[in-house]
Amino acid sequence: MTKWTGFFGIDLRRMQCGAMAAVLLIAMWQPLPAWASCSFISVTDVGFGTYNVFDALPNTSGVGSITIKCQGGPGYAYDITLSTGQSHSFASRLMKSGANSLSYNIYTSATRSIVWGDGTAGSSTQSAYKNSTTTLSLFGQIPAGQDVANGIYTDNLIATVNF
Repeated sequence: MTKWTGFFGIDLRRMQCGAMAAVLLIAMWQPLPAWASCSFISVTDVGFGTYNVFDALPNTSGVGSITIKCQGGPGYAYDITLSTGQSHSFASRLMKSGANSLSYNIYTSATRSIVWGDGTAGSSTQSAYKNSTTTLSLFGQIPAGQDVANGIYTDNLIATVNF
């Protein structure tokens, strides 16, 4: 005897398909994960203050932060990347004042040993956690011994949340 069962437009044939019908029924009623949504709550610039060309030690006074709120989506954490800025390299980023440039970099921790980038060329990413507000610190450093002209040196980096 052939038994036909209609379920949301899916025909299930014979009793052998009973297990498949149960699996489909469970899968159809599982709540779908919410779409990921992240927003930047606040950004604090990395301000180094005055750079002294005669200092023998690097300028490590630049500390900033990014606060991100993420909700929903798959997984537990999302990668946060930083762009290279004007230098197009994670090896050394550049701040510029007109035609003059000053090397610097942004790091993932106060030890300033791992460059914050996109995970390529020796750089690393940071994480923002699902269903929470995460504040990430940006630790800047300008190497010593750069003989540069007076000016206001700036660079713009783009932070991206990847989910």
